[in-house]
Amino acid sequence: MSNPMLRRLLLLGCLFGASVPALADQSPETLLKRMAATMHTVNYEGLLLHVQGNETRTMRIFHLYDAVHGERERVLSMDGPAREVLHEGDRCTCVWPRARLVVSGQTPAWRGQFSTDRFAETGQLAEHYGFVKEGQARVASLGCQVVKLAPKDDLRHGYRLCIHEPSAMLLRLEVLDGENRRLEMNQFASLRVMPDLDQDLMRLATDTSGFRVIEEAGNIHPHQPAWIARTLPAGYKLHVAAERNNPRTGRMLEHLIFTDGLSSVSVFIESMPDNPPSHTEFIGAMHRVTRDVDGYRLTAIGEAPVAAMRMIIDGLQPAAR
Repeated sequence: MSNPMLRRLLLLGCLFGASVPALADQSPETLLKRMAATMHTVNYEGLLLHVQGNETRTMRIFHLYDAVHGERERVLSMDGPAREVLHEGDRCTCVWPRARLVVSGQTPAWRGQFSTDRFAETGQLAEHYGFVKEGQARVASLGCQVVKLAPKDDLRHGYRLCIHEPSAMLLRLEVLDGENRRLEMNQFASLRVMPDLDQDLMRLATDTSGFRVIEEAGNIHPHQPAWIARTLPAGYKLHVAAERNNPRTGRMLEHLIFTDGLSSVSVFIESMPDNPPSHTEFIGAMHRVTRDVDGYRLTAIGEAPVAAMRMIIDGLQPAAR
């Protein structure tokens, strides 16, 4: 077989095609569950396009899973500011070569470039999202089934995925606003499934000798939140409560993460800084909302509509109240 694409399709089919229900019979929910499991455990290398607004970035991504190390992912920026990110289990290392800076620490929840595990709990998500197939498309020279998750209110974004059905590999993920306008997209421009991915690909390519290293303190568990959410958008729950060190100020802050299973909002609560930093406006699906109260600054950052973020941050009050 001389055609590289035919070889790739055969490999995908051999790896993932056995014991799979007839493709035409798969519901969106079944396809989403298969996709979530597949993207965690498959070894692959690809060129990924990340689109936010009018800005497009290209990244090379290496994903590896094995019984010894679990899930690992390394991402290299191919244009714009040089950056390298390595996820290993619940730890993340970020390298900025131009600034000669390394930031390493424990993340509250592992999320790579394609965070697909959140799509697996379809029964829970069905209360606030509708699932529908929207025909076929083609991404990275592979045919894929379009699946849309349509929000049932204006307090969460919509999502549109393109899934290669024989393998359940996610080829494209779009985040949509209430008008179905695309806010953000991750899409493979090329993809290679590699069962025997070289372990050396999980080593940082940047020589960090002499770089300034910031090691973020691990989360303090258990942590009883000092601030309580009195009102939350329907379906949103407190997912993580932790104390973290602000690498800019050196002060401790409280970090709360609220999610409905798909949309996620992080709230950082700290004493009012002497010189509050100026904030760059986000583009795409991410937003930022701030609130100053009782000598504290509350900053919400997340992939959610501003209305939901404002409801969360306005409903937070000190637990002692």
